[in-house]
Amino acid sequence: MSGWSRHARVLAICWRAAVAGEVEYRLNFFSNVALSAFWMVWAAAGASVYFRFTGTVAGWTQAEVLVVIGLFFTLNGLRQALLQPNLERMTDYVRLGTLDFLLTKPFDAQLLVSLRQVRVNHLLDPVLGLALTTVGVVLSGRGVSVVALAAFGLLLGCAVLLLYALTVLLMALAVVLVAAEELGRVSYAFVELSRFPVELYRNPVQAVLTVVPVAFLTTYPAAALLGRLDPYLLLIAPAVAVGAVVVATLAWRRSLHSYSGASA
Repeated sequence: MSGWSRHARVLAICWRAAVAGEVEYRLNFFSNVALSAFWMVWAAAGASVYFRFTGTVAGWTQAEVLVVIGLFFTLNGLRQALLQPNLERMTDYVRLGTLDFLLTKPFDAQLLVSLRQVRVNHLLDPVLGLALTTVGVVLSGRGVSVVALAAFGLLLGCAVLLLYALTVLLMALAVVLVAAEELGRVSYAFVELSRFPVELYRNPVQAVLTVVPVAFLTTYPAAALLGRLDPYLLLIAPAVAVGAVVVATLAWRRSLHSYSGASA
């Protein structure tokens, strides 16, 4: 069995165990889906305020902004379902010595601590977000070509990699600081800034959100889907995403070098 297939098999076992533990509370799942749908509709309705007296804001129509909002809920749902549960456990891993135990396993420790947990209550949030994105595309009246869909898929994948890199970087900080509660808010704030197109922010905030790079989370994937993306970004986005993962991985390994165990 190859390394990647073995990793996938072990993660699948972890996810099945996590899902089995959470499906016992089905009422929580359905209530969370209803709550997520409510907040998504509320956000879409709130965006209409900006277009009460104008057809466009910073070059974006109301329908196009709905595409961005839908992608925000998609990525935030993925963050809450796959990344946040693992980040929240890092403090306990370090304080209780669980990290010592995980590091002895014949498995990539970074993957094990960053992806082993899944929160079932948020698994449908990305689906709801993509549904709103679809509504926005239809209302915009823009035809979606195969090329646009391919570019969108590429940039959405890059956005997911950026979120994963941020999570790993925060986990590395948790190992050093022995705290992850406040770091979880950093992850939320990073995604929250992508709720609207970066063009709606004034400079220098807009420039900062492009460099950080918040714009790569929702603005650029939405632009790709709507056929208004600068082609050079199709080369830059993968480089930024891969570079972020490399930097986060190096930071994680560096944090382990300074980690002396829970008994120290």
